[in-house]
Amino acid sequence: MPRSSGMYLAFFFQLLIALNLAYAFATGNFSAGFYALLMFLLTLVPYWVARKLDVHFPWFAYFLIALSLWFNTAGFIQGYYVQYYPYYDKVAHVISGISVALLAFLGVIFIDRYWKMDLTEPFIIGFTIIFGLAMAAAWEIYEFAIDSLFGGFLAGRMQVDNTDTMLDMIFVLISSVIVATVAVLWFRTHDKDEVLRERAESP
Repeated sequence: MPRSSGMYLAFFFQLLIALNLAYAFATGNFSAGFYALLMFLLTLVPYWVARKLDVHFPWFAYFLIALSLWFNTAGFIQGYYVQYYPYYDKVAHVISGISVALLAFLGVIFIDRYWKMDLTEPFIIGFTIIFGLAMAAAWEIYEFAIDSLFGGFLAGRMQVDNTDTMLDMIFVLISSVIVATVAVLWFRTHDKDEVLRERAESP
């Protein structure tokens, strides 16, 4: 388990998801409750992966995952997606985009380290951007399928129009570029092997 005090931010948003879960079941909104339960379980995946692979992820990876999943959960259960449309949705896409790009960045570095692929820094940065955009496209396909097959989800139709869809992808692209830019600056003074540290080496 990471020991940084920043982990309390991750715990806080996990607690908020749990509260939304309880609220949904208490108000009889069982479909939203099961969705919130799924989101809460997803916040636990990074802990399981870190323990299983015996690595130490930075605290902000846990925080961003919990934050993006809370945005998604609260948007449906509290009605924020409708109440604050389109601003809430775009902020949610920015945060989710940063989280996905960060996971891509950490993931490709772990693969490089595990299989000793000796990937170059430009490749890692390019992969981070492309992976973020690819996941955005996959998510928009998912939303299109839900709207086409079921007429929408908890807050109604997931895609308003083509402009809304393209803006979602653009915001995720911007998020991926932000993460890649931070990675460029980070690589100027650090080595990629410093990103993931084994537990025995962590403070």
